[in-house]
Amino acid sequence: MVGWKRHVIFFALLFCGFLIQGKGTLIYLRAIDATHLDPGSPSELWSSEVIMNIFEGLVRYRSGSYEVEPCLAESWKTDEGGKRWVFSLRSGVRFHNGMRFDAQSVVDTFMRRLKDGEAEPRKWWFFFPYLNSIRVLDDRTVEIVLEKPYAPLLCSLADPIAAIVAPQSYGENGSFSPIGTGPFRFQSWELGKDLVIKRNEDYWGGRIALDQVIYKVVANPAAKTARVRNGVADIARINSATEYDQLLGIKEVKVLTTNSLMVFYLAFNIRKPPFDRVEVRRAFAHMINKVGMIKHTFQKLAIPAVTPIPPSLFGSNDRIEDYKYDMDEARRLLQHAGLGNGFSSRLYFAERNLGARKIAGIVAGNARQLKIDLTRVPLPFNELTARCDSGEHDIVLLGWSGPPDPDFFLYPTLTMERGNKNRAFYDNPRLTEILLRAKATLDQRRRIELYREAQRIIHRDVAWISLYHAKSMVTYRDNVHGLYVNPSDYMIFRQVTKE
Repeated sequence: MVGWKRHVIFFALLFCGFLIQGKGTLIYLRAIDATHLDPGSPSELWSSEVIMNIFEGLVRYRSGSYEVEPCLAESWKTDEGGKRWVFSLRSGVRFHNGMRFDAQSVVDTFMRRLKDGEAEPRKWWFFFPYLNSIRVLDDRTVEIVLEKPYAPLLCSLADPIAAIVAPQSYGENGSFSPIGTGPFRFQSWELGKDLVIKRNEDYWGGRIALDQVIYKVVANPAAKTARVRNGVADIARINSATEYDQLLGIKEVKVLTTNSLMVFYLAFNIRKPPFDRVEVRRAFAHMINKVGMIKHTFQKLAIPAVTPIPPSLFGSNDRIEDYKYDMDEARRLLQHAGLGNGFSSRLYFAERNLGARKIAGIVAGNARQLKIDLTRVPLPFNELTARCDSGEHDIVLLGWSGPPDPDFFLYPTLTMERGNKNRAFYDNPRLTEILLRAKATLDQRRRIELYREAQRIIHRDVAWISLYHAKSMVTYRDNVHGLYVNPSDYMIFRQVTKE
């Protein structure tokens, strides 16, 4: 009798789940919550993919492509050797609060970011390093002038950092209200639980099919996949082969797999001994069996990485031969460094990432064979990045993704220039010089030559160990159509329908 009652309760709850979501509500499960919704603040994937459904920039990525297309700007032209850009803006666009979008709102957004960038330069300055001025030419025309040509400018303008915000978003007390022009409006947010966005009924791009999207935090991987299997949720990200296997054979569930621009890497804090010695870093490179590690953790859902630039992106150097898995060579290098008896160190990683947890275990196990005591330190994602930015870590396992231009994979991560995210604290003046030249070069052939040279330097110095390029995997119910993951791995919902 008790068992019968439990089954009734379970199916009642499941039925309620279907009723609550309905065909107009999309429930998207994620392991980690957003941290903020201000496009002007540095953000990670979890914040950015919400931001990009609420806000828009002058341009955006064409669905299924690395190319940009018009968004809030209908067209643009450039002259003076790539230093002057003029954007013609779309008419009839309004912010979510009813205020009209115009050239002044673009300039106001950029000027605020410029001012804020003086105090917190990280993201703004590696996306817009040469911005000299931005001004209104007329109500529907904006001029951007650069100090020198900047090849990735259009990619920068498609990033959340360049999304246009209503002037009324910023309160006098420093508060922020997410008011954009995008296909969805901000509705509510219960931190650590649910974030809700609702359809923008006045969207300039036409009617959006979905009524609302609920971003729901579910930390447990098994619970996440179970909810999609049972139809209580519609979409979830997959972070490991274990999660993938749990979905096989279920006809109502599909998996969207795309070539992500995400690279996962092991970064050494080069400021700390013994990782200030290249022999030690090379020993770690020989210690890791990338093929075996990927097979164990991701099966066929990732590929080994040799350099930070994904192989699908122009400028990737496929002529570099990776360090071979060779424990004897690793021992020889450690003995040469006077560390044949081993040492102790700490490996930081994100606690809620199942794939990262497995890889950390593999790396620590291999290290033990070399008498290296590697303590694993799982941390909440935001705490992890904060500690690494301050240089607390010895080694860190992290991922990096950027717009589809090589500059975003090398310059912000492996130079100590203004605006960097260099968790290795690696500083090579020759590399920095090459990357500065590459970003200011409009000739793509010459840029490719420069990036190939840069990757040779990075590989020689083992500033990172580039581990793998993961495919972006999303599981979803078969009544969901039109899913789109953009090149920066953000889930975009403006074209999504649900039967």
